[in-house]
Amino acid sequence: MKRCDRMNYREEYEKKLISPEEAAGLVESGMHIELGGAANTALIIDKYLAKRKDELENVKVGTFIDLAHYEFLKADPNGEVFEWSSGFLYRPVRKTSKELGPCVFRPNLYHDVPKIVREFSKDYDPIDIAYLVTTPMDKHGYFNFGLTCSHMKALAEVAEKVVVVVKENMPWVNGGYDECIHISEVDYIVEDNEMPVPFIPFSIPPTKEDEMIAENILNAETKDGRKLIQDGSTLQVGIGGLPDTVVKMLKEGGYKNLGVHTEMMGDGTLELIEEGVVTNDQKRLDRGKSVFTFALGSLKLYEYLDRNPEVATYPVDYTNDPFIIAQQPKMFSLNQAAEADLMGQINSEQMGLISPTGKLYQVSGTGGQLDFVMGCLFSRDRQGFSILAMYSTHNGTSRIKPILPPGAAVTVPRSMVQVVATEWGVAYLKGLTVKERAIAMIHLAHPDHREWLEKEAEKLGLLPPNYTIPAGKPDYLLYKRD
Repeated sequence: MKRCDRMNYREEYEKKLISPEEAAGLVESGMHIELGGAANTALIIDKYLAKRKDELENVKVGTFIDLAHYEFLKADPNGEVFEWSSGFLYRPVRKTSKELGPCVFRPNLYHDVPKIVREFSKDYDPIDIAYLVTTPMDKHGYFNFGLTCSHMKALAEVAEKVVVVVKENMPWVNGGYDECIHISEVDYIVEDNEMPVPFIPFSIPPTKEDEMIAENILNAETKDGRKLIQDGSTLQVGIGGLPDTVVKMLKEGGYKNLGVHTEMMGDGTLELIEEGVVTNDQKRLDRGKSVFTFALGSLKLYEYLDRNPEVATYPVDYTNDPFIIAQQPKMFSLNQAAEADLMGQINSEQMGLISPTGKLYQVSGTGGQLDFVMGCLFSRDRQGFSILAMYSTHNGTSRIKPILPPGAAVTVPRSMVQVVATEWGVAYLKGLTVKERAIAMIHLAHPDHREWLEKEAEKLGLLPPNYTIPAGKPDYLLYKRD
């Protein structure tokens, strides 16, 4: 069937329409299926697939950005039937990850995922069915991927069968490309009248530590007097207490003409748009538009995004391409880390050996963190800053370690880390020696742990024997809290 036939799309729609039970019934033993991710996870398929546990064997199930504890995991907690893997684990599935170990995780750079899908899936691990959540069909026969563009079109291109799962309340989000799929590319259609589009209430209360880190970032400045965020900067921030606090301070700080080129669109960004702080009129690419690859937030955010020409969603191989990011003016990227060591190695995803199981613990994924670190590193105007922020302690234990513990993942290698921030200051690590990095990281540590870190640094040879860190603020500390 060709689009140019200008056929009756509604008639074709009715021919391809099946029930959710029938859609889950398409799965056979030995298949590889994809359920999508984030706000576009096919939870209605998950529900009916779980009920078929005793009928199936060896079914591979792929997901990413997991917003639910899946029914198929509850039905098969030991993975005897469903072999689950995720490209980015989120809170609801972390317990399962802790029990099964990191074997469920697919390491990747987020910007590379569409290419991985198109090449690896084609040659090594074919996808039998892709269940893709969409908006209702428009008069031209198109379904829109709505809140999650990501790599949805890539999945559709390689899957043997494509099933769109239509949600009436999924916002239609305008895009650059690959944001839609035509009915001619679809094998089956399911109407999901059971599962609402997932939303996350806005206004996550910031902690005292969030406020301290945000203040440090906005007060930090380079030796030549440049702030990390300036008028005309392009922003990438995520969701949570720290990004929300930075957003609040940007609103109050009188910033002007900011732009948005980000992985995830959230309510904090919407606030800046509503306040006139974000205008996108200084951007070199996608001028006048806030660009992202997926959105998560409140219903208010979803209403704003619906058919709004001020925004554009793109596949992740555009939004997270380091060389696209590098072209944005004064690019500012803020991401959170779980722990770091004195050489500046950053772990944001997999914790080291844990007791009592002795297994590694995958808590999230690389996501787009390294993509945006590289994008700022390659900044064309040389004014890009990637900030990796972290709390200095957790339950009284230092999150800055002498060296990362065995099994901890290196999400961002020391050679690419630019700026690190904690409650105690902000350090510019790029270009520093190992000795200078150790000194900078000790300054960022909680005061209760600095003496211990200094001794450990000397044992490891990161500091010379009998070395005493000088008092005062070295030049590579962009801000230090007294």
